[in-house]
Amino acid sequence: MGMGSDSVILISIIVLGGIGLLCGILLMVASKFFSVAIDERVGELITMLPGANCGVCGFAGCAQYAKNLISGQSPANSCKVVDQEKSMAIAAFIGVKNEGIVKEVAVLRCQGGDGVVPRSADYTGLKTCRAAALFFGGDKACSYGCLGYGDCVKVCPFQAISRGENGLVVINAAKCVGCGLCVKECPKEMLLLLPSTSEVYVACLSKDRGKKVTQVCKKGCIACRKCEKACPVQAIVVEDNLAKIDFLKCTNCGLCGEACPTESIGRRY
Repeated sequence: MGMGSDSVILISIIVLGGIGLLCGILLMVASKFFSVAIDERVGELITMLPGANCGVCGFAGCAQYAKNLISGQSPANSCKVVDQEKSMAIAAFIGVKNEGIVKEVAVLRCQGGDGVVPRSADYTGLKTCRAAALFFGGDKACSYGCLGYGDCVKVCPFQAISRGENGLVVINAAKCVGCGLCVKECPKEMLLLLPSTSEVYVACLSKDRGKKVTQVCKKGCIACRKCEKACPVQAIVVEDNLAKIDFLKCTNCGLCGEACPTESIGRRY
């Protein structure tokens, strides 16, 4: 006579239970042999980091960065979100020399908002800078200018950028930590990371000749070289029809801005 259904079920349960028990034992043994010791300092270091998980340090998040700091695979000044005091504390905690951090803040290299640069087309496509840029460079008469649809706004983890009423984006310097995510996101390279000690910058990217610039923008660089002549430390030169500032030489005197006839040299306050 064959076994009853109850006996079959019982045997199946015993077999499956035995297999499960065996797998559990094997996993326990494997965990003992292949386990990796976790440095207790990692957890403490994570609490010292900002927790923004912005990825600017080159790692997926603060936890991953902490692990690489402890293992010596990353310098202690890779995090741009912390201040100088916190950076020194992190370096001291892991026992390395503090290399310091260079704080930066993002600035918009454009003043071509509404009333300064006219629209060249009625763009009805996807309202993103990246999509609009594919439409013959955008819907503004100046092909170099900020499109203002806010791709940079969306990627900023610190809410330091907003869309302004004049068709440009606005950066809150007090909130900006210089992470650079907005710089990477902008399809027209409109954003620049400026050293926190620098105040003067060229708010234009046009490399067109002066006559063409004046036809599309009231505040564009016309390469007149008046800024170059006014600078007492030769920190500004005009190349490819565009003024460029050497921030290592610049003393923030502002004479270049005073000499600029189109006000294309901005000043960060």
